[in-house]
Amino acid sequence: QPARELVFRTPSGLAEFSAAALPDIVPAPGMLALSTMRSHDQWNTTIYSDNDRYRGIKNLRTLVFMNEDDMRERGLTEFSPVDITATAKDGSIRALNGYLAVPYDIPRGCAAGYMPEMNALIALCDYSEQSDQPIMKHVRVRIEPAANHSDE
Repeated sequence: QPARELVFRTPSGLAEFSAAALPDIVPAPGMLALSTMRSHDQWNTTIYSDNDRYRGIKNLRTLVFMNEDDMRERGLTEFSPVDITATAKDGSIRALNGYLAVPYDIPRGCAAGYMPEMNALIALCDYSEQSDQPIMKHVRVRIEPAANHSDE
């Protein structure tokens, strides 16, 4: 690790930094940026329980964490069933239906849910051009009240 010894193998012999242009990541109106994540009782894709002590969830994985203002804007309350729709780069539509909305301290315009359950929203063509990895941390989605739900 030459850099640890302050040896930089660059033309100047110093550490060199550059700035890369960042894409516009603000979702279009009505859309949210969804990130997938693991729960507390999960190692890679192996799920040991449906509990997530990090986020106070018990016996539930088919959920989407949302900012309370984003929920209110969509007419959602805690545990409202929702349909989540993503449009892939190739134009194909992918959806998850009947997931439960959970209010969480997450920035407005963002949402989060567990993988591998949320992986169905990510098409093979949806990957980072820099790393060739699936875009699991920035899936543009629409979240709406579930179509097949009634309060009766």
